[in-house]
Amino acid sequence: MGKVTALATVDDRVLGGGTRASAEDAGGMLARRPMKIGYVLGAMGRGGAQLQVMHLTAGMVQRGHDVHALAYVRESGLDDELRDTGASFTVDVQRTRWAKLRLVRRWLRQGRFDVVHAVLNHASSLTLFARWPARRPAIIATDFSSATFSAHQPELRFSLSSYVLADSVVTETEVNLHNLVRLVPLLRGKTRVIRNGIDAQRFSPAAAGASNRDLPFRFCVVATVYEVKNPNGVIDAIAELDRRGHTGFRVDWYGRLGIPGSDENGQQALAYAAASRVADRIVFHGDTPDIEGAYRRSDALLLASFREGFPNAVSEGMACGLPIVVSNVSDLPAVVAEANNGYVFDPNDPIAIADAMERMLMTPTAQRDAMGRRSRELALRWFALDRFLDDFESLYRHLADRSARAGSNRAPT
Repeated sequence: MGKVTALATVDDRVLGGGTRASAEDAGGMLARRPMKIGYVLGAMGRGGAQLQVMHLTAGMVQRGHDVHALAYVRESGLDDELRDTGASFTVDVQRTRWAKLRLVRRWLRQGRFDVVHAVLNHASSLTLFARWPARRPAIIATDFSSATFSAHQPELRFSLSSYVLADSVVTETEVNLHNLVRLVPLLRGKTRVIRNGIDAQRFSPAAAGASNRDLPFRFCVVATVYEVKNPNGVIDAIAELDRRGHTGFRVDWYGRLGIPGSDENGQQALAYAAASRVADRIVFHGDTPDIEGAYRRSDALLLASFREGFPNAVSEGMACGLPIVVSNVSDLPAVVAEANNGYVFDPNDPIAIADAMERMLMTPTAQRDAMGRRSRELALRWFALDRFLDDFESLYRHLADRSARAGSNRAPT
């Protein structure tokens, strides 16, 4: 794939990752008037997209902007956490599509926003249709992986086609950007990559002198335990390594056991590990409040997902100085190519997973340490939280200014 820029459009207009936006977009940005920014999402949750919303609302409030958010699907245990960022957050549960459309239209009319950022596919298409036929406020639509992994679904294809109504489209990977434009060529020129942001102070390497070298080698997985994250493939790879005589390692898996409300409750993975006779080599810890400590107690990050947007676990683990062993999905191969910080495998092949894990086990300690340092360096360049906030703030300002020049300050009617 080659080098991936930190923020780019299909037409090569670079807005971030070392090259800042134009003077009109970014110059004097913080000294100008605060913006009124809206976020629309189905519901808060534990996913990566919702975590980025938390970063955005907190960051924009801290930068002096008037921030509001609307959720329309359900309440969540994380709602108060979002409110704690200082944003005004409304949860108004609606059951039908028409009710949701009316709710968002009313919210847009009353809000008089400078810019609205819709999170994920359903919220993006809903917000775009709710604004139509008006052209204000400026709306950003987002897609993180659907164009790559779910475009065969007619409803999603229709949703992505509606993005032609957006003022800008944001995704988080080069792979998904190119798939978006392939599916909807009219998005060329308005679609850009803004990579996720992480708190690099929270996610930092273990203190000098801390070492796990008197312990078994520890692979760390941070993911919900369900089919997409490929727990059975990891278990099969562990069994294969066991057959090859590798015994000095274990896999620590941190994350919820299954998806609430679904048939995937995580118990299947535990049962499969027991049936494969590797239950002593993989530990499912469930959620942990000290995930940064889990990274620091580990020797390498393992991620075997079948599909991803861009996993926060990878950027967090890299920021903690871990080398990585990852599936060949999303921009993960580009990360490894850029930083030379690990190994890539096909998640559909347990033997390939085992081969990559074995390579990491056999990599000399000094070389692994160097991989970890390069992981940290790339995480700071590509995933720094300030860069993430700067890029979005610059985009918000650019779209709000353009919208204001194009029409009056009236709300949609």
